[in-house]
Amino acid sequence: MARRDDMTRLQRAAAAGRPIRASRLEAAVVGHDPASGPFRLRGARVVGPVDLTHRQLAFGLEFVECRFTDSLDLRGLSAGSLDLGASRLPALVADGLAVEGDVRLAGCRIGGEPGRPVPLGAEARPVRDGVRAPRRVAEASAEAPLRLADARIAGNLVAEELALFSTGPWSCFAPRLRVEGAVQGQSLTATGALYLRDARVGHALGLNGARVGGLDATGLACGRGFYADWGFHTSGQVLLRGATVESVVTFHDATLAGPHAGLVLGRLTTPRLRLDLRGAPEGRIVLRDAHVGALVDDPSAWPRAGNLDIEGLVYKRLGSTSPLDVKGRLGWLALDQEAGVGVFEQLALSYQSSGDERAARTVRHARERHLRRGDRLTGRIWGTVQDVLFGYGYAPRRALLWLLALVAAGSSWFSVRAPAPVGGSGQRAFDPVLYCVDLLVPVVSLGYRSAFDPAGWDKAVAVFLIVSGWLLATAVISGASRALGRV
Repeated sequence: MARRDDMTRLQRAAAAGRPIRASRLEAAVVGHDPASGPFRLRGARVVGPVDLTHRQLAFGLEFVECRFTDSLDLRGLSAGSLDLGASRLPALVADGLAVEGDVRLAGCRIGGEPGRPVPLGAEARPVRDGVRAPRRVAEASAEAPLRLADARIAGNLVAEELALFSTGPWSCFAPRLRVEGAVQGQSLTATGALYLRDARVGHALGLNGARVGGLDATGLACGRGFYADWGFHTSGQVLLRGATVESVVTFHDATLAGPHAGLVLGRLTTPRLRLDLRGAPEGRIVLRDAHVGALVDDPSAWPRAGNLDIEGLVYKRLGSTSPLDVKGRLGWLALDQEAGVGVFEQLALSYQSSGDERAARTVRHARERHLRRGDRLTGRIWGTVQDVLFGYGYAPRRALLWLLALVAAGSSWFSVRAPAPVGGSGQRAFDPVLYCVDLLVPVVSLGYRSAFDPAGWDKAVAVFLIVSGWLLATAVISGASRALGRV
């Protein structure tokens, strides 16, 4: 067993600038007395690959401001804590790591000189529902300067100002990572993407101000919030498919740069989602089948037409950081060029639950217009008639205005061209207003239609009013029944 002064000698060597062999460091760690506290080493230059795999340590490790010439292998290591603050190393391999406290990587530089960044999604292939996603990753062969696959951290993972440099698509490979505390990745930099599939985070996951090549957090479960805002920058896709975040998912002031940068949030579940990006993205925003309590966005951050997928999106309330009326929201729906009528009904329900019945009727009116686009020619013609006359049942005052307009026009005509009475008896005095009403209303008879016999142009006007009345009544009944059936 190494004595307590083994660590002291290593510290003196580090202070003198002398390199420390990896084997000597490993022996000092293994022989460290847990009663003396964590194993601390500051400012050392360690030569050779360090192998502490599957060690069971009852104390913490602190390699602060150290320089490692080769990789640090901590696979299967169990320790009280791990602090690599401001250290430099080519690779950190920590699959299966188990730490009872915090893991601190703040200010670390992991990886060699960066190669050309590979944005996540650059080599994507089309899959179901038209969503583009990267090919499934073979975990055994995945290369990344930081590996934390199946790692367990009882405290926090502190990765503020961490710099990850990779020559491949992944900078951090951490599927099934478990962090009982928070993941603090503010101002993190990664030339590649972060792989956090099926990760579990007890508190928040913060990437404020981070610059990454993408993020795959499919299946993420987060007990608090997911924060990728205040300067967050990605050149690749951000995937939160099937993720569950209990508080908020926010991309406020985030930048999606480049043609491959987009948000794939299909089947996301969260009480609040903010999508008020710094600017409009070039890539897609996919919200298919997501369940959101409140969705807040901004028209300046909407993608171009065809790059929005909101089919199956469920939300209770919509908000915007800029003033936005119902017509603006209908323009938002139109960005999804393959959307069905369900997106209209969801928007109408949102307005209805907030008490804005007029906006809800406007949306349902737009839904009927959207439905008629796929009809045959005769159906589109009949739909246009219903829209003009009655607004598909959602503009009832329009039918009254048509009725009053026809009565006024007919009365003006017949006030100067009174038709002759039937049989010349003249038993009923002619009233042009009541006569026109009798012609227009197809069910109720006032007796004027049968008492007078127009001829010539008068007869043509009378027939026009009769046909208009039947057409108006049919459109009203059809539109009203459809509106009542869909509400």
